[in-house]
Amino acid sequence: MRRLMLLISLIILAACGVNETAMNASIQEVKNKHQPELLQLPGVVSVGIGLDEEGRQAIIVGLAEDNRNDKVRIPETIEGYSVKVQVVGTIKAQ
Repeated sequence: MRRLMLLISLIILAACGVNETAMNASIQEVKNKHQPELLQLPGVVSVGIGLDEEGRQAIIVGLAEDNRNDKVRIPETIEGYSVKVQVVGTIKAQ
């Protein structure tokens, strides 16, 4: 009987849809983990966290210029989080 109840509970949870992102690493952890490799990509000058078009958290990758060749190297998602590209220009220390 316990096995049956456990099975039913799991089916109900699956049907309701569990937020996968909440079960995975936080967006801050994902950004920190992948930031070094993203900054090695040509044209990438910054990596941050922001919101996508639907208001969900996203990793924001800043490019020095609007270059299609640079954009295609950037993944659309990383560990379940969407990645958005913004042209921010060259960043200079002051």
